[in-house]
Amino acid sequence: MNIKMKQPSVKLMIFVLMICTFSIGYTEYAVMGILTSIADDFHIHVSSAGMLVTAYAASVCLTGPIVTIIAVKLPRKPVLLGLMGIFVLANLMSVFAPNFAVLAISRILSASIHGAFFAIAMVFASEMVPPEKRSAAAASMNGGLTVALMLGVPFGSYLGDALNWRAVFFIISVLGMIGLVGLMLVVPNRKPKVIPMLMNEWSVFKHKQVIFSFAITILGYSGVFIAYTFIEPILRDSAGFGTVGITGALFAYGLGGVAGNFFAGKVPLKLLTRTMIGVMIGLIGVLAIFPYIAVFPAAAVSATFLFGACAFGTPPLLQTKVISSSENGTTIAAAVSVSAFNLANALGAWIGGLILGGTGSYSWLFAGGALMTALGLVLSTFAHLSEKKDVYEYQVHKG
Repeated sequence: MNIKMKQPSVKLMIFVLMICTFSIGYTEYAVMGILTSIADDFHIHVSSAGMLVTAYAASVCLTGPIVTIIAVKLPRKPVLLGLMGIFVLANLMSVFAPNFAVLAISRILSASIHGAFFAIAMVFASEMVPPEKRSAAAASMNGGLTVALMLGVPFGSYLGDALNWRAVFFIISVLGMIGLVGLMLVVPNRKPKVIPMLMNEWSVFKHKQVIFSFAITILGYSGVFIAYTFIEPILRDSAGFGTVGITGALFAYGLGGVAGNFFAGKVPLKLLTRTMIGVMIGLIGVLAIFPYIAVFPAAAVSATFLFGACAFGTPPLLQTKVISSSENGTTIAAAVSVSAFNLANALGAWIGGLILGGTGSYSWLFAGGALMTALGLVLSTFAHLSEKKDVYEYQVHKG
């Protein structure tokens, strides 16, 4: 009698991948909620502690494409397990970091698996579902990140205040272990459907829309991180929030992020660029008024919600645009897309640190953020016009 093992459902596999992306997203974003706690512990300025955000994001940019290129030809399961194993060890290193330098090194190590894990998991998830559900699968993977923002950051900030910032990294290590065990149990060990020919994959950069998407990500999105990196000290300073207020406001940001991410997953392909332009206009508006209304606690929470919604309404749109524009280079395109987001993150945190160090004023962070996002808006408009021109030319040739 031949008894076949029942394959775990696609939903369960995507759920396990979400636990992993949640842990990875949590470790990236949690630092922003505990900057004050880390700075106090190591007796350094908050703008110096902000370098942890830059170091993490810069590591993702550099290592993402390299690790992906090495990993992309190997069977997916051992690669995902290996990457998750490194992640758990790096976060345990953060828990026991004796000084700021060791903490920074552990963050760089933790970041080294980020880009490759997301790129391989994204492609893996999209291979499991029919083409019309790919946008939803990408939104689910991003969902792990968004939930990390919604629950992870405020809860991390609360724990950092109530116990110690090290407790946050301990919880992340435990979550990583759960993800690791889940991967062992439910992810099938199969070869990639198509072994990507990486030399062919680089041709993806010949597509104008792919290049536009990367440029929009780097410029438009760094505007978000100029302000968001320092959101916790900003809210303490302007709205006078304590532990509970900060937790509530960061939860509102994450809730906005979930709403934005959900909405973006529903946008049809042909409306992607147009929707992106609308979202960026909203983001500039929120950044422009934030410092003026954040002095009122209720308004600060509402503005933080809108900031999250606009900030997280953009990534699924950009990622879907990249993957749909790159017919045969999805793995490299997905990896470079993750790198572009993190370059924006590193650039934003670094520019924010410079602005804060130079002016000593949080208001200028929002002005800088709005200005950078405006550059992204200009590029989005060019991308839209270029798309319309391509469609027109195609119709003329066809006609």
